[in-house]
This record gives sequence, C-alpha cells and structure tokens, in this order.
Amino acid sequence: MRKHLIIFTATLALCAALTSADTVREIRLTTVDDLGLSAAYYPVSTNSAAAVILLHAYGKTKDEWGTVPILFQRNGIAVLTFDLRGHGDSNRRLTANGVEIVDYQKFGPRDFKNMLIDVNQAYDWLTSQPGIDKHRIAIIGSSIGANLALRYAAFNDEVAGLILLSPGIFYRDVRTDDVITRYGKRPLRIVVGRDDTFPFESSKQLITLRQQAGQSVESNELLACTGNLHGAAMLTGVTELPSVVFAWLDRTLAEPPAFGELFTNVTVSVPLTNQPAASPQRVQGNYHR
Repeated sequence: MRKHLIIFTATLALCAALTSADTVREIRLTTVDDLGLSAAYYPVSTNSAAAVILLHAYGKTKDEWGTVPILFQRNGIAVLTFDLRGHGDSNRRLTANGVEIVDYQKFGPRDFKNMLIDVNQAYDWLTSQPGIDKHRIAIIGSSIGANLALRYAAFNDEVAGLILLSPGIFYRDVRTDDVITRYGKRPLRIVVGRDDTFPFESSKQLITLRQQAGQSVESNELLACTGNLHGAAMLTGVTELPSVVFAWLDRTLAEPPAFGELFTNVTVSVPLTNQPAASPQRVQGNYHR
C-alpha cells in the first residue's frame, strides 16, 4: 500500500505540468441506435493491459474526472471515458430525417435506461483495442454512472470489478437493488460520503443485500468517508482516495485476480467546502448495523 501512495504522490505532482495532447485520443463511438458518443481514450504501451471505463454523473460530462484518467494511465492502466447520451458532445443522433438533437434534460425513463447501450458500446470498443486484456477491465461510476455500472456488470460476467461512487437505490429510473446479487462474488468497492444521505443509506442497503446473499468477498466493501461530497468529487476532495482506488484496482486487475482484505485502517480527510475544516478521520471500511 505504501508503495502505491509514493508512486501516486509523484504522479500527482507530474500531472500538474502535463498536457494530455500526447497521451489521449479523442474518438467518436456510434451506438446501435445511431447515437454518436464523444469519448477519450488513454492508452498504455504495455501488452495485455488492464483498463477502466469511467461513467460520469447526471448532468456532467467526461471532464468530471479531471486528471484521474492520466493518473491511471501513468500507472499502467488504460482508461476510456465518454459523454453519456444527451450529455456534453454526445447529443446528436442520425435519423432518416437528418440529425436529431438529444438532450438529457428532456429524457424519460426509457432514455435513461438506454444509457446502458452507451456503456455496452464503450465496453465493446475497449475490448477490441490492441493490447487490452478483456478479462482485466473494471468500471468506475459516479452517481447515476455508478447505477449504470452495476446494472451493466450484472449482465456482463467479463467485467472484472466495480467501484461505485455514491450509488443510489434508484436514480432516474435506473435501479440497483434488483441486480446487486446478480453481480455475484466479483470484487466491489462502494465509496460514499457519510453525510450524503440518500447514497449513504442506499449503499448500506446494497451491502446488506450482498451480505445476505453470501456474496461479499471482502469485509470492507463499503468505504464511508466523512463529509457530503458526492460521486467523482470525492476523488479530488478526499485526501489519498485516488491512491486507495488505484491500489485496489491494481490488485483487483492483477493477473491472476487477487482477493482478500484490502485497505483496512486507511486514513483520509475530507475538506468540506461550506463547513469548518475537520480533523483527519478514518474511512470506515466496515459498516455495522
């Protein structure tokens, strides 16, 4: 663990001075329902590489992840991130009558569920890339992106692991409680702010359902951080959380996959924007009712 923190600290310092021009490929994906997705691919030079797909939150874009893709890339994990349909530059569909503008603010329940089509297109594209090991791909989702990640992985057994940032039982008609047990015993991490009420209660319920089904692989699958930061904002607002996430991915996507106790006694702190600064506190790895 300490080795990963040192590596990531050095990488964080480097990223401040890096431009992504030489490290990222801007690409365009087309879904089966003819919608164009704006995506960014951060390749690595190694063969049989591990990779991560990043799914942003409602109303956000792929830019929500900031320098996280570069951090992973610089540490040997390829990254694919994209604007979900109706968001950012993924707002045009080709139809028989010409180009149709797609706007998430006008979506109905079916439109949000159809975001799973976007995830599938991204996954298929990533697995087709030279040097990517399709058995070593994880998904990280933020808010509704976390719900989408879980629903997709529940029906795609090749997804090697999930990190869910602030998932909800129900976001915009995308549920999680009905598929959590279908995900099985594959590695899972849920990260949530303790004062982010709905995601925190949802996360506890998801872990309980997983435990009742006897599917928990690790004893601290729920990481509860102090504060109310939501989704991907925790990766920039919680000290050392990027290092924790990377180290978990590095171990989970190792070949062969490694399971077991991870990150007990991890110390992080959360600077709260509109509240007095709190003293560093521990991430609670285990939740006990």
